[in-house]
Amino acid sequence: MPAKMIAREHWSKIGFLMAAIGSAVGLGNIWRFPYMVGSNGGGAFLIPYLIAVIAFGIPLMMMELDAGRRFKGSVVTTLKQINRKVWPLGVLAPIVSLSILSYYLVISGWTLGYFVFSITGYMEFSEFTNSLLPFFYFVITLAITAYIVSKGVKRGIETASMILMPILFIVLVALAVYALYLPGAAEGLAFYLTPDFSYLTDPNIWLMSISQAFFSLSVGYGILITYGSHLSKNTRIGRSVLGIAGADTLIAFIGGLIVFPIVFSFGLNPAEGTELSFIALPKVFSIMPFGMLIGFLFFFLLFTAALTSSISMLELGAANFIDELKWSRRKAVAFLSAIIFVVGIPSALSFYGSGVSFMGEPFIDFMDNSLGTLLMLSSALLCIAVIWFFRPAVFDVRNRILQKIRASSIMIFLLKYVIPIILFILFVIELLSGGGN
Repeated sequence: MPAKMIAREHWSKIGFLMAAIGSAVGLGNIWRFPYMVGSNGGGAFLIPYLIAVIAFGIPLMMMELDAGRRFKGSVVTTLKQINRKVWPLGVLAPIVSLSILSYYLVISGWTLGYFVFSITGYMEFSEFTNSLLPFFYFVITLAITAYIVSKGVKRGIETASMILMPILFIVLVALAVYALYLPGAAEGLAFYLTPDFSYLTDPNIWLMSISQAFFSLSVGYGILITYGSHLSKNTRIGRSVLGIAGADTLIAFIGGLIVFPIVFSFGLNPAEGTELSFIALPKVFSIMPFGMLIGFLFFFLLFTAALTSSISMLELGAANFIDELKWSRRKAVAFLSAIIFVVGIPSALSFYGSGVSFMGEPFIDFMDNSLGTLLMLSSALLCIAVIWFFRPAVFDVRNRILQKIRASSIMIFLLKYVIPIILFILFVIELLSGGGN
């Protein structure tokens, strides 16, 4: 017997788009994407990345949203209705996602801390992480995320997304305009937009671009199944997916228009990650024209992007408890927040005093590396569970977009064979490399 259907809140049309874009847009767009471009051939990285978004990201997004809309449930509930034999695979997605959230909130707290420092004066990153401030900002960020999710889909997540996403985009564009007028911006743009085609012969750049596309679009977590369960029957999935993927890619691209002009104007290394955002750029903001305002906006941008993604990850977990255990939303959010708080403490204290480490590396790095690997496996298993065990064609894909070129058949082939194989390849590579890039 299928799981009993329960009444669900429905998004407004624009509210869903803002929430789904907010879920996709996170630190991966503004922090990780420029780093990936900088360490993988500059403009050359953009070519396989766009191919990965179109060929792999969009089909997975359509599959997840359509599954959620059709079965009106969380990941576990949806897989139970598809085939009761595969529902345990649905448990892996929220476990991985909530585990990621435990340290993602720590990094989000860093951005909140540096947002405050942009007003009060920057603290050295080593001094900051060797204090209790990361724990303090972790707790604040967790509390903000939990409060928004506890208010529900309409009054909480949709309302927050309708406020945060337009502000994020305005700040993003304003920073890009400023960065493009910096001395040396042309050199940064040349690096960013001029591809060195020799890099395209390196298989690693293709694998990294696919990994970044999955990471950026939030596919494979089950988040979009959860969000799709709140869609009305007449929602046009194809158009929604194109809008979400397009907005996410545009925001990542504009993020590069901010970072690379600044990087080349002040002689920084474009391949730096954490060091760039929390060590090098604060020093630049301290000396550049209007640096206090630019730093204020930049770290506000990072925190806003991180918060919108954190909301979706917590909602993924809460939805399973609400659907499967019939808990109230507040009880589910409170319970999960307590678990996340406990699990997140070692990450928050990874560099405090003698530090909290595991297997010879800071605990937060261990979590990032190991869970990034598991995410690839979780994505592959979720894709296989939905496509291979639900016999009809991929829901309503055939009626959504590009019928004239048999797009539904192409997408089904990609979802059944190509995407799971690529995800397993990425999983093996990550596993053999110890989870690092």
